[in-house]
Amino acid sequence: MRYVVVALSLLLTGGAVAQIPGHDPADCYCRAAGRMFAVGQNVCLRTPDGPRLARCDMVLNVTSWIFSEIPCLDS
Repeated sequence: MRYVVVALSLLLTGGAVAQIPGHDPADCYCRAAGRMFAVGQNVCLRTPDGPRLARCDMVLNVTSWIFSEIPCLDS
């Protein structure tokens, strides 16, 4: 029975995960301090350890900040 459900769901979806119509995954941004940043853009963000360089990146299809150990000057 379980195999029938899996086969039926693959048949109905065409074997792929459906994407929301009109959504472009390349049109994703990270947000910080009321601003939007493109994927791949670096910015200095405040952390509990002080200001750190962070890069906007995709993690499991979700935009996320990847922090480095490099401190940056806060102006």
